[in-house]
Amino acid sequence: MPYQPSKEHLDKQIPEAIKAINDTLKSLSESTGADERYISLMLDALARQWENKSPSREGFGFR
Repeated sequence: MPYQPSKEHLDKQIPEAIKAINDTLKSLSESTGADERYISLMLDALARQWENKSPSREGFGFR
């Protein structure tokens, strides 16, 4: 069954996770001097790793 986020997830948990990720990336950038392009490349590589591990993209998303 495809993942369907609950109202709690959409209203609280997902926004909090995104904020935490954003704060971590800002901290990394400030402490290392990495620019936005480098951070984007890192995120792209991470996304490709996750994509390779997921059996199917069907049903993913926030409908």
